[in-house]
Amino acid sequence: MAEKPTETTGLLSNSASHWNTRVENPYKDEPKHMTWGRRIARSLSKYKWYYPNRDVRAEYEKNLAKTDEEKTRALDFVEVVPPSLDMAWSYFEHITLPRYLVNHKSDKDQFERAQPGRFDVETRLYPVWGTPESELADFGIGVGIYFYMLRVLAVIMLIAGLIHFPMYEYFSSTDYTPPGEDDSFFLKSSAVCAETEWAACPNCTKKDWLMSYPSTLEGFASTSSDGDSEPLTFIKVNDCEIGYMETLPAYIAFIFIVISITLLRKWSRDKEKEIDDAEQTAQDYSVCVMNPPKDARDPEEWREFFVKNFEDCQIACCTIAVDNEELVRALSQKRDYLLQLEMLTPCDIKFNKNDLKEMAEVALPLSLYKWMTAYYNGKQLYKAIVELDKKIEDLSHFSHDCTSVFLSFETEATQQAVLEAFSTKNCSKFCCGKHALPKNLRFRGKHLLNIVEPAEPDSVRWQDLDETRLQKACQLFTTTILTIAVIGFGGYAILVARRQSPWLAAMTVSFLSKASPYAVYYIMEIESHRSEGSKAASQFTKMSLIRWMYTAIITSCIEPFIFTLQEGENYLIYGIYYIFFSELMFIPLYACMDTGNLYRHYYGPRAPSQKMMNLNFQGTAYELSERYTDMTKFLFFTFYYAAIFPSGFLWTAAIFVAKYLFDKYSLLRVWSPAPHMGSQIAIFSRKYFFTAAMTFYILSMSYTFASFPYDNACPTSSQVSEDYIGNHTAYTVDDESGDVVEINFSISQDDTNYKYCNQRMVAFPALPDWQPVDSKWMTPDQEKAVYLFGITGFFFALIVILKILWRLVISPIVSCFTKPYKASGDTSPIKFSEVEGICGYIPQIRMPGHSFPMLACDISGLHDDRLIGWKDPFKSYGHHNLLNDVEKIKEKSQKTATEAEPKVKERKLLIVEEANPFLFSIVKDWRDELTES
Repeated sequence: MAEKPTETTGLLSNSASHWNTRVENPYKDEPKHMTWGRRIARSLSKYKWYYPNRDVRAEYEKNLAKTDEEKTRALDFVEVVPPSLDMAWSYFEHITLPRYLVNHKSDKDQFERAQPGRFDVETRLYPVWGTPESELADFGIGVGIYFYMLRVLAVIMLIAGLIHFPMYEYFSSTDYTPPGEDDSFFLKSSAVCAETEWAACPNCTKKDWLMSYPSTLEGFASTSSDGDSEPLTFIKVNDCEIGYMETLPAYIAFIFIVISITLLRKWSRDKEKEIDDAEQTAQDYSVCVMNPPKDARDPEEWREFFVKNFEDCQIACCTIAVDNEELVRALSQKRDYLLQLEMLTPCDIKFNKNDLKEMAEVALPLSLYKWMTAYYNGKQLYKAIVELDKKIEDLSHFSHDCTSVFLSFETEATQQAVLEAFSTKNCSKFCCGKHALPKNLRFRGKHLLNIVEPAEPDSVRWQDLDETRLQKACQLFTTTILTIAVIGFGGYAILVARRQSPWLAAMTVSFLSKASPYAVYYIMEIESHRSEGSKAASQFTKMSLIRWMYTAIITSCIEPFIFTLQEGENYLIYGIYYIFFSELMFIPLYACMDTGNLYRHYYGPRAPSQKMMNLNFQGTAYELSERYTDMTKFLFFTFYYAAIFPSGFLWTAAIFVAKYLFDKYSLLRVWSPAPHMGSQIAIFSRKYFFTAAMTFYILSMSYTFASFPYDNACPTSSQVSEDYIGNHTAYTVDDESGDVVEINFSISQDDTNYKYCNQRMVAFPALPDWQPVDSKWMTPDQEKAVYLFGITGFFFALIVILKILWRLVISPIVSCFTKPYKASGDTSPIKFSEVEGICGYIPQIRMPGHSFPMLACDISGLHDDRLIGWKDPFKSYGHHNLLNDVEKIKEKSQKTATEAEPKVKERKLLIVEEANPFLFSIVKDWRDELTES
């Protein structure tokens, strides 16, 4: 194994002027443990069309193999080290992709996840198909539950689809309708009605059809007027019936799904507990003080407070988070601008961050894409950096208040004891104030602390810890309005596409479903959340609503009512089929079209520097909330149209299997690292969205069966008059083209007259009793089925409403008289200091284009750097710390502090010291002491 390189070298450095700054790859991978992409790249890199820098890099490596004296002469002129493609692939496999620690003592692979960048121990890539599902929880409880739910739901959907088999047989039989034009099983087994006829409708008028929305005249026809008599009018009748026995399989499937999803809720809760017990993380040992005194910035004071009040209390780590959001944002923006300027520097010039003005002068012009997307050119970047320097200098004069305190205890028992002790009834807080707790548990004798269990360390959003409830409420209101606007825009796009063809509408729905998350990401920039899990839950809600509206509700609303059962590509059921088909095809297509392959195999080998090359190997970003919304979207879509397209259950089962396989592959071979998510989304989905989906399921079936046969034609008791008997040539309007269409048919003397009646039932619940007395369209057998589904839907909706009232009204009242925290389960005997690979609460920020997060805290008190959670094999943590970007500014402020203006002095000028503990968050650990003891 290679020795650790010095700080002056680096995989991410694009400059080296002497051979002793050579970059040696510390990762020694065997080909069999490499990705197939790297193996292919190795075989293709011998061709110059694939790897244009092949010869330059080969010459450089040839010089490296010479003796020291020859090497010095050969490399003295080298300004920029030619980039190594193989090193970029090492970066991709060891820093971007997840790896596990190899345990040679065990015959079986024990998949303990390794920290990114580790080279001091042997690690390997997780095998795609050999990694058990249980090990996927290493990526966060939310990820583990996602794959678990996908697998279970696929089985549930498959069984539900098989339960519907009698419905498939009925819909495809001549008892329901004669054979149609399409032989597809999925269309034949749907409620498409191919048997229609024209009937006499003396009282029908065009106005009847044009009054409804969306309107159509395809169900109305009339003869041409000869001037002597009024034209005869007709109505199209669907001769397809549905009865009690035919709908019984749908009812059984509903009962099965309700029971299965209820069990799934329990199973997923048990799975969460199982995963949580199996994985020892910092969350299991830690607490967060939500309301510390603003000046409580001393870790030793917090340590003394808890050690004094709790028996056998040992604190492993303490993090003091301060309100420095504006300063950190400015420093992050400066780093981003520096990176952009470095990317514009010609490859034959060494980037010098100490002479940015010259770098701006020699910067390359922007590409057309960057110019069109409003990127800054070199001079604009230099000007922006200068302005940021002034802003940073001003902000660095002032101290920042403490907003949150994170403490990690040595044992889980201590954590639970602290949470239990500080868990007070809300009514006690309201009535007793600070006296709700004994004096010894009040910080400094007077402060009543609000202590909760925090999120996982890498999911804490350090810049959002200081937002007030009012600010968050205003942000939520704004994002809600924007979400409604996105739904409206998408709905209009689907309507325009539907006017062209159902296939185009289906493709538009699929495209908008894939594109809507990007709109939500921009909207979510407005909201502040304390954790990534909370943010993901909010994203999940918005994306689910948007996708439910696009795929189901808007799709049904833009279709004329009588198109529901019509046969043909321009009608609703065909549109449903196309959506299922396009979504299933999109899953592998989307995975194969991953842009990461283009970057790694085209742009990467052509990059002029190692840094620019590595930027093409950072993986594809993913959001767990998007994966969950995809899952709930398919559930909702299947449930919503289950009555007329029961084979949707089989489609959804196939989609879930495909998503399980392709998402697992992407997680282990394609996606870039993401924060560890807790179970917030899983809890939110099973509490609210599963319940909402099942409610829509039973209600949509009750209203669908109540609206059969979807023709707005009600038979009357009168026989047709003599004028209607015989053969007729009438005219109707084609809805798609708007052309007048000639139709020919005959009416016999035994036929009855029909009249127009609105069959779209809106009353709740859907019951036959709501039919007008003189306009009944349901058969007696159909009424029995509607009673069954309508009454079930009523009681199911009632139970859901009562549960909502309990959660929104009763539960908050009950919580006033109960403690919010209650310890559950057994505590682990494993101590914090004994857990391999555990992370601490280290304020850090993930930034696009950077291999590792930016540290935003003072870690001078951190003795165990393993708590940071990652290791750059080539550069020190100081290189990644934003604190070091203001070192010169602090020195300058120390010299001019006594000359500052009085106005500045009034704003709490910094004390002139060698270091200021109030500028950044502070991290201190005592893990070494605990290990020794």
